[in-house]
Amino acid sequence: MLITLQKRRLQLRNPLVTAHGSTTDRHIIEITARDGDFHGHGEAAPLPGFGLETFDEALAALEQWATNPELLPESPAALSGAATAVENLEKSRLRRSDPKGAIAVQALVGTPEISLVETQISDALANGYLAIKMKVAATDTSTDISRVQAAAALLGSKAALRLDANGGWSMRDALAVLSSVDLSHIDLVEEPTSNPLDWRKINEETGVNIGADEQLTNHLQVGMLLELRAAQTFVLKPSVIGGPLATRRMAGLAAENGVDILISSFLDGPIGLRSARDLALELAPNKIHGLGTAPLFVDELPADVQPIDGYLRCS
Repeated sequence: MLITLQKRRLQLRNPLVTAHGSTTDRHIIEITARDGDFHGHGEAAPLPGFGLETFDEALAALEQWATNPELLPESPAALSGAATAVENLEKSRLRRSDPKGAIAVQALVGTPEISLVETQISDALANGYLAIKMKVAATDTSTDISRVQAAAALLGSKAALRLDANGGWSMRDALAVLSSVDLSHIDLVEEPTSNPLDWRKINEETGVNIGADEQLTNHLQVGMLLELRAAQTFVLKPSVIGGPLATRRMAGLAAENGVDILISSFLDGPIGLRSARDLALELAPNKIHGLGTAPLFVDELPADVQPIDGYLRCS
């Protein structure tokens, strides 16, 4: 197997502001694994602040793997990209076609400005999205309250509102924001605090569904979250949890324990989005997934990963 690596940079149209900081672009390592006439693609793209290896560390791990393809990298983003390329190579050997169908995807709102929140949500509704995820916990609590109230008022019953705190709220902050709005408008809150012990309490006090995301780092951590009954939804990012096979395993554990799953982008490039889309079709075709991120980039990504009327389609 011959492995080649290509570096790529994708520029965001607007900075995405989260509890981990502001992101303006994505540095991606595109991976091609070849065996004769067959090939498979993957990508690795660590994001600062999310507990992964650095870009240079991922690149070094992949360069080492290229010299010894039998030994997959150990660092999360590099492993996910390599495992995706290997699975796609095997699909090429077996001449398996991509799945057919369509999945609903959510729009992502990351601006801290209330006027821009309103503009982006109005645009998302006009473009047919059935769910909007808004980043919270990157500013003060009063601003978050105003943003959530504005979003809920605009959405009404037209689309679901999901919040993602990236672990940035305290318990007090979380309850203050959630108590400020009619909770029937809130579909999901991802990682409200950094401590999963808080999540069950927040769920019990508010009734809002809690999503685990960054905490889904390995099977030991997943087991702990299941034992605590900390989350009602697992938000699975194939590009950081080990690729397609690891995603299927984690989805299986969730199903065995009555936990829903969503498949989500890690601000992925086209290869990562395509792989995640196919997994969403395979594992949870009737959910609204976090894969509507292609329009966030200045670069025009391929048509098959661009949402149309709130859906990604495979044909």
